[in-house]
Amino acid sequence: MNGLLELPFTNNNVCIALSGGLDSTVLVHALVKEYGNHRVKALSFDFGQRHSIELDMAKKTSELLGIEHSVYKLDYLKEIAMETSALIEGSKLKPKTAEENAGDPQVNTYVPFRNLQFAAITAAYAEAKGSNIIFQGLNAVDEYGYWDTSLEFTKRVNAILELNRQNQVKFIAPFVELYKDDELQLAKSLSKHFGYDILEHTWSCYNGYGEEHNFKECGVCNTCTEKLTGYVQAGYDDEVILNKFNVDQSAIDVTKAGLKIY
Repeated sequence: MNGLLELPFTNNNVCIALSGGLDSTVLVHALVKEYGNHRVKALSFDFGQRHSIELDMAKKTSELLGIEHSVYKLDYLKEIAMETSALIEGSKLKPKTAEENAGDPQVNTYVPFRNLQFAAITAAYAEAKGSNIIFQGLNAVDEYGYWDTSLEFTKRVNAILELNRQNQVKFIAPFVELYKDDELQLAKSLSKHFGYDILEHTWSCYNGYGEEHNFKECGVCNTCTEKLTGYVQAGYDDEVILNKFNVDQSAIDVTKAGLKIY
């Protein structure tokens, strides 16, 4: 698919952890194109995230695609991570900017073992529903600050899943060695296929949705910087970027000049 993505053949349903962010939204569209909407099951997780608008985006995407979508509340994760993760709503910690996070091997928006729990729950759902493949939109650019987005992480999870004596489930992260601009190029192709901008209903900003950022993604938190840079590198028009992020033209110009903005 677009020279970037190869998805495995299967006669069964497939399941995806759909956050509502860029990675999983692009991936779920790729899955529907490959397998058909009747064979794709999406799971989202409400763990008390600061940017809970992503759940609304996941719901909207699922409705557009006509796929089965379930949302599971993980209140315990909010309670556990309240004092350690800036990603939790109500935490006294605030998401750092990309510059503040530079060089930190574990950024302050990390939620302890979040992706492992998402994988385990999605695998449980898949086994119960007769599916043998689960997907997550893990991305190579995130590995610097999140150990649970790496290729090694996917290998270790699969090693655990292989212990299942009767109903083995395969964990696949097709973007784990790709970068944001790769995904955004794929998004262009998928948008043409589906006949609408598949990125319209995505949200990645960890600072949440609000008037303080003109109801746009802030453009300065770590995840926004990665996403904005990907948009520039993938050749999106400046107007599209300015409509998505609460930044001015200078942020785009700096990126185009090849300079780091983090």
